Amino acid sequence: MRPLAWLLLITLAVLLPFIGKPFHIDDPLFLRAAAQIQQHPADFYGFTLNWLGTPLPMVKDFDNPPLTCYYLALAAALAGWSEPALHVAFLLPALAAAWGIFVLARRFSRRPLLAALAGVLTPVFLISATTLMCDVMCLAFWVWAVVVFEKGLEHNRWRWFLTAGLLAGLATLTKFTGLALVPLLGFYAFARQRKPGRWLLALLIPVLFAAGYEWITRRWYGQGMLLAAGTFASEDRSGAQGGLLEKVLIGLGFLGGCFLPVLFYLPVIWSRRLAAIGLALLVPGVAALFWQPHFKPLLVQAGHLNAGMFLEVVLFLAVGILVLLLTVADFQRRRDADSLLLVLWVLGVVVFAVVLNWTINGRSLLPALPAVGILLARRLDLRGPESSPVRHGWLLGPVLLAAALSLMLARADAGLANTNRLAAEQLCAKYHTPGNTVWFEGHWGFQYYMEKQGGCAIDLNDPKKASGDILIIPANASNLYEPPMELVRLVATVDYLSDAHWATMNKAAGAGFYASVHGPLPFVLGRIEPDRFYIFQYQ
Repeated sequence: MRPLAWLLLITLAVLLPFIGKPFHIDDPLFLRAAAQIQQHPADFYGFTLNWLGTPLPMVKDFDNPPLTCYYLALAAALAGWSEPALHVAFLLPALAAAWGIFVLARRFSRRPLLAALAGVLTPVFLISATTLMCDVMCLAFWVWAVVVFEKGLEHNRWRWFLTAGLLAGLATLTKFTGLALVPLLGFYAFARQRKPGRWLLALLIPVLFAAGYEWITRRWYGQGMLLAAGTFASEDRSGAQGGLLEKVLIGLGFLGGCFLPVLFYLPVIWSRRLAAIGLALLVPGVAALFWQPHFKPLLVQAGHLNAGMFLEVVLFLAVGILVLLLTVADFQRRRDADSLLLVLWVLGVVVFAVVLNWTINGRSLLPALPAVGILLARRLDLRGPESSPVRHGWLLGPVLLAAALSLMLARADAGLANTNRLAAEQLCAKYHTPGNTVWFEGHWGFQYYMEKQGGCAIDLNDPKKASGDILIIPANASNLYEPPMELVRLVATVDYLSDAHWATMNKAAGAGFYASVHGPLPFVLGRIEPDRFYIFQYQ
């Protein structure tokens, strides 16, 4: 119990500084649905919201199932709607996820604490765990479904398979990617037992959950939410710029950035064969960067190579390739059911995030986190027994470096969230006067705090407003459109500096942790320009 206690204490220690983080990115969508649930528990998405520039039914703007929203509604009913109260409630899924990784890693490796820390102390976990979105909750259900399913295979008991199926079903009702547990667990079970058995029950339950949810939403809202999410991803993906090669490069960069702490273990996990294969893949990938429309403007500026950005991109690509090589090398060496589970786990998540999802983002790679941590621990298992210097000498240093890096990135993301809250409060206080309305473009957390201050989201179908009204447009936001210049005049620009050195969402810097359409890298280190807000007045 002592390693587990340390793991949970470390997880709390790195997350507690962010319990006051303002609501950010898609948090307001979950909050709005939670408020609806408190009023109408059986009609979770029966309302209209202006999120994309025009008022639409919630089912048109939101593609996630509602379990996280119900959890938020319960937490808010008990503790209120403040940022600290709700972030404290979301510590529970984060702790559950860390605990589950530890328990699963104990089955697959001699270093479960290292495997769990290698997962928790990553940028993708810390940033995701400081939001109110569904990703970490889905991860917790996911990893515990695998833990219980493995126990069911070991003892062949109905109760374990029933519990595993319920957990997988809850993962599916948290985020549709939880449905990927069905083929993953199916391949794993067949590789271990070579025949159908009681384990099929665990696969049937999440399918029934998904089918039931599809039927309910089709009956209540006129469309099945699962198929609608798939259609949205397909349509948005088909309209995205960039070919398959660029998507692969962006995906490798995101994989490397999200799991960058793997780099800190390189001195003890590398081999000549691994290095040779990695270089053979890295060199042509780096050469191709200069012909990709999303990378070229970042790498070549004013006719000169941006050396800092170039090194950053190469580093992310190298670590992304390293993660994949560790995955494949583990399967080639062991060729058993456990290694098959891990390779399918990682590759399945990567293929979904890069090829199938509407955009590449860190949140879509989060489900691979337990497998990546376990693979790293298994690689270290090959280097010596637990009593060797590999355990004692190399554990502390990489963990501290990983924690420092991940905390700086989580802090930068919190800084962006705070910028949007501060700008909304200050700009509304300055420009909202009796007799006029403050309108705004841009959504995410900025919308939540603008509406809290009395601002109104602009309806693009009705651009004409009363003379004297104000329109505020943040440069670093989503769903932005140029205002009709014949109707408005620019009266001011206001700059806020979120973080001078790190960015997680900044199109100018190339950072797009939450959506690669905003930048081909999950985060960027460099000279970050302030976030600018444009203030227009209607004439």
